[in-house]
Amino acid sequence: MKIKKLKSLLFLVFSAFLVFSAFDVINPVFSHAAVKPAADIEKDGKNFGAYILKKDVLLKLNEHYGLKAYITESVKIESQRGINKYSEVIVPFSEKYQKIKLLYAYTLLNGMFKVPVGKHAVNVVSPGFAVNYPAYSDIKYLTLSMPAVEKGSVINFSYEIDNFKPLIKNGVFYTAYFSYTMPARKISFSLIYPEGININLYMHKLSGHEVSKKLVYIKNKKFVKLSASLSSVAAIKKESYMPPLKNLRSYIAVSTYNSWSRLFNRINAMFAKAERPTAKIKEFAASAVKKGKGESLRQKAALIYYSFVKTFRYVGIGYGINGYNPEPAGTTFANGYGDSKSLAALLITMLKVEGIDAYPVLIPSLNTAALNIKSVSPRQFDSVIVGFTLKEKGKNKKYYLYPDSSSYKAFKIPFGLAGRKGAAIIGRGSFKFISIPAEKPEQNEKVLLFKGRIAKSGTLKGRISIIYKGLYSNFERTSLKDINNYRKKLKAANFLYDFIPGAYIESFKYKNIKKINGNVKLNIKFIDRNYGVLRGDKLLFHSVMPVDMSLIRLVLKRKRLYPLIIGYPFEHIGKIKIKIPEKSSIYYLPQPLKFNNEAGSAYSNCSFSKNKAELSCVYKFESKKPAVSVKDYKKYRKIIKAYAAYLKNYFIAVSSVYFY
Repeated sequence: MKIKKLKSLLFLVFSAFLVFSAFDVINPVFSHAAVKPAADIEKDGKNFGAYILKKDVLLKLNEHYGLKAYITESVKIESQRGINKYSEVIVPFSEKYQKIKLLYAYTLLNGMFKVPVGKHAVNVVSPGFAVNYPAYSDIKYLTLSMPAVEKGSVINFSYEIDNFKPLIKNGVFYTAYFSYTMPARKISFSLIYPEGININLYMHKLSGHEVSKKLVYIKNKKFVKLSASLSSVAAIKKESYMPPLKNLRSYIAVSTYNSWSRLFNRINAMFAKAERPTAKIKEFAASAVKKGKGESLRQKAALIYYSFVKTFRYVGIGYGINGYNPEPAGTTFANGYGDSKSLAALLITMLKVEGIDAYPVLIPSLNTAALNIKSVSPRQFDSVIVGFTLKEKGKNKKYYLYPDSSSYKAFKIPFGLAGRKGAAIIGRGSFKFISIPAEKPEQNEKVLLFKGRIAKSGTLKGRISIIYKGLYSNFERTSLKDINNYRKKLKAANFLYDFIPGAYIESFKYKNIKKINGNVKLNIKFIDRNYGVLRGDKLLFHSVMPVDMSLIRLVLKRKRLYPLIIGYPFEHIGKIKIKIPEKSSIYYLPQPLKFNNEAGSAYSNCSFSKNKAELSCVYKFESKKPAVSVKDYKKYRKIIKAYAAYLKNYFIAVSSVYFY
């Protein structure tokens, strides 16, 4: 999960700076206009530690689709928070595709004294992630350590990025943002391009009157100049579990492709070139199928997939970070690692060798904005998976494989991609916008099973089994597969001690850590000699069920500004059976719990069998949707609070424990 989150985060960061090349498209498309309340920028700046005095982005496109970007920015520092956050300027770029040139950088003190940045304070360095992600060795950071930064000072810098090599032939894609997580006094954007080139322009949270278009002459040649600016832009307030920032920002997306068909034909050609099987690739696929004795195409696909994810390592961050061109399948096979698109190309090659007509599927994950078909740009996608269609019982059935991880079962994909719209590039001139199947709560279950007995002295002993299904199994497998037995025991103990702090673990075992097509399971045998408390002729004890703190963290806020983005629906289930001392009976059981609304449901109930001297309890919490609207948040919060309080205060009393 850490890798996946890092992918999404860095994709957003690089999106702001990596500019590519080539143009075609129709008239500008406008989204709904932003509602921009008047902002007291200086006052807001004190709360955020700094604010943008001005930011100018100028793009110059020539007739050969060469693009240069000029970025100029001034930031006013208002507090120590601003000093800590903004005195180090970092600009990502790709040495493979871009050249960067610092035009100037200085700190302005008291509105009049310029302190220029020193030559030793300007560096080009490799980012820390490059150690673990060799596919991105060409990504560099231009870093500026701004001098004399103090409260009231203004940081000024300007740089030029020359995109000398396109990521896609004749393709230029750029997104200019007008709002940030800090307030801004003025933000401007200009694009100058030769007359006759058509530009696809998509505007999000901007209205038409904020954009102007006019003809200008440069060296006696006609150019079109597009301009847009916003003043007094309030900061986007952050919130836990919030939607992607791009959904909330005002921005202009520029593309030089005028149709999805043209763009996908280009991407299809790049994949087709990469999907060339070598003798070793053919041998690998045949061996995988032979070992598992796969007969149907579906079985063959699963067998190849399981061998694939055990053999090849994912070392990527995002689909478009290092270009959109996958490495040749033979190169990825020889390396043993690859990023999203390269691994997809290799897996497609293997499947095709065995007669499965697979194809790449591009998807924007939950960490970025939903696919907008009005904006023709590959930058909307940050993931590549593999799809294929089989005819089963007279019907076409679609299957998807996720080549980026060794934690997912065949035909299961990460929750961050489930339910999202994407594009299946089936072949030249053939593509479809598709929706990945959404997850159901029962796909992601955490099931606790307990069988044991409690003695009249209060000693509780028995066995707990935790079965992790769906994404919970993926989470556990990821955290367990590279740790030793001692750390596994610590993990098991920490889980048990959260709700039975006096337990002594007699034995424990994790199952299916390396078996991808099985659910991870934890079995614990334990004893707690002080679980029950004697009060006269009563034995009091708490239900053997943990209060899941992750649920509590979801609803710490009373009110939300944005929808609550969980990412996946899920179920937590508990089934408890406890033998009680003979000749005793249940004196007190809390009333059953039952809540149900659009966002989730909670249920709890216990029953007592006198003949068996056994107490049986069932608990269930269901979160129905991957996202909870602001409107439904109060209902969702109410359910979780009631359920957590119910579990925490669920005491059971057994009477007549002395009479045997």
